[in-house]
Amino acid sequence: MEKKIAFFSFFICGVFTFSQVGINTSSPSASLDIVSKGNTSATKALEVNNSSALEMVTVLNNGNVGIGIANPTAQLHTTGAVRMDGLGTNTVNTKILTTDTAGNVTTRLTNTLLPQILAGGDGADAVTTPQTISSINNTPGYTNNLTSKSFTVSQTSLVTFSYSLGVLNILTSSGSNTFNDGAAKQIGANLIWKSLPAGSSFAVNGILCTNAIPISNTNSSYTSGTFYQANSCSIILIPGAYTVELQGFLNAFDNIQGIRATFGGSPYDRLDISATSVQ
Repeated sequence: MEKKIAFFSFFICGVFTFSQVGINTSSPSASLDIVSKGNTSATKALEVNNSSALEMVTVLNNGNVGIGIANPTAQLHTTGAVRMDGLGTNTVNTKILTTDTAGNVTTRLTNTLLPQILAGGDGADAVTTPQTISSINNTPGYTNNLTSKSFTVSQTSLVTFSYSLGVLNILTSSGSNTFNDGAAKQIGANLIWKSLPAGSSFAVNGILCTNAIPISNTNSSYTSGTFYQANSCSIILIPGAYTVELQGFLNAFDNIQGIRATFGGSPYDRLDISATSVQ
């Protein structure tokens, strides 16, 4: 009698250890092998409902798994929160997780989301060779290739241009320091386009941004020191290669003394360009 009980116990253990169960298949290849009842993407291979008939887990014939959703449209599709414990941290990875408006999760390089320096930004003097120009009789004078920066926009971005340009040695157009005629004059700076990608709505040599200081001098000592032309402007640009030039200009509206000045004579001349992608 004892031998029979031992044999029966061994047989039961063997069944539980080695048996395989197939659902919709006569030859299961796993402990539990479920075969979908159809071959369309909407056919369900597995459905688990709770006591309120809410479909908690769904596996479609195409492999999409839904948690809390009956018709998953991705390999893993859930309508609830997702939590991951034990995630590590680091300072070297350059990708972050993002989602589109439908909730699809992807990775994206941080340089497509955060502001990026395209040119300048190093604090170095942007003007290596100062230029002296003059103006009289309402004929403007312009610097020629005072300084320029080339950059590439990889995707549609809001691009910000910032510059500071020192102007000094302000004299009459003939070089005299007796600068006291009281006539209206301008000291200014332009940021102009020098090259543009195909499809751009701007024009080569067109002005991107500008600023000017009006002066009217009756005492030559008032023009001593360095004047700083500084400005910042932002504009949305399409992908492509660009070049901009920082240009100094003068304009004297009189025909008596005119004006002369040196642009770029300061160690604080800057031309910096940064971009933030437009999402």
